[in-house]
Amino acid sequence: MLGAIIGDVAGSYLEVLEVIDKKKKGIRAYIDRIKILDNNTPLFNSECLVTDDSILTISIMDAILNNKDYSSCLKEYGLREINLGVDKYGRSRFGSGFISWLNNNSKGDSFGNGCAMRISPVGFLFDSLEDVKRESMLATIPTHNNPDSIKCASAVATSIFFLRHGISKVELIDYITKNYFNLDYDLEDLRHNYRFTSKAIDSVPQAIFCFLKSYSFDSAIRNALSIGGDTDTIACITGALAEAYYGIPNEIIEDVSKYIPDYMKDILSNYYKKEKILCKK
Repeated sequence: MLGAIIGDVAGSYLEVLEVIDKKKKGIRAYIDRIKILDNNTPLFNSECLVTDDSILTISIMDAILNNKDYSSCLKEYGLREINLGVDKYGRSRFGSGFISWLNNNSKGDSFGNGCAMRISPVGFLFDSLEDVKRESMLATIPTHNNPDSIKCASAVATSIFFLRHGISKVELIDYITKNYFNLDYDLEDLRHNYRFTSKAIDSVPQAIFCFLKSYSFDSAIRNALSIGGDTDTIACITGALAEAYYGIPNEIIEDVSKYIPDYMKDILSNYYKKEKILCKK
């Protein structure tokens, strides 16, 4: 969960650059994407912020920890954020489909990756595979009642569950390939050619792959950021898996803490019990 927020914050500003380049020339330059692979390049800067990925991850976490209805909690968090107006970049805080759902103008059948970006609490907070799969479905279908989105969210949640319980990367690849989708990618090819998309089926497998090719929490996040596209969401998903497998270095937790609103820290502290790190301003 915290790993998801770290990925979201780290990818927030880079996503803005990806969108700008998408409008200008279709794809961000390879040389710009791979700058993040330099370990001397900070993961965070003054332009970073939490986005809808973090907000809705916390809403799912809140729902589970406090026995709330998923749909009601998503609406509670969504409407509260919408009332704050645009974000620091002048953008809406959520995608148009989610806003339509918030306003009761949508059936909630999105095929986007929004369900997968918020699903990590299910993988962390339930202790049987049966529960994880059931709760993943329940947390997904209010807004993403689409087969691809349901499948992708389940793949993320079950991956986190298995990684928490010691599955190897080789075993995870085998399970995901047999039960969800192919993971036959190449990092360099993605860095050169991957294009921005918010479709779940075209971004979630890539996010899982970025984790599989990592050797540490930090390298997983940097892999995700280096392929571009919907960077905050891809890094959010990758970060959640990396947390389950590697844990999170304290220095990264300390660095991201200043970007996390106090209401999020309150909920995170209920699980992590790291009040000294996730302290209020």
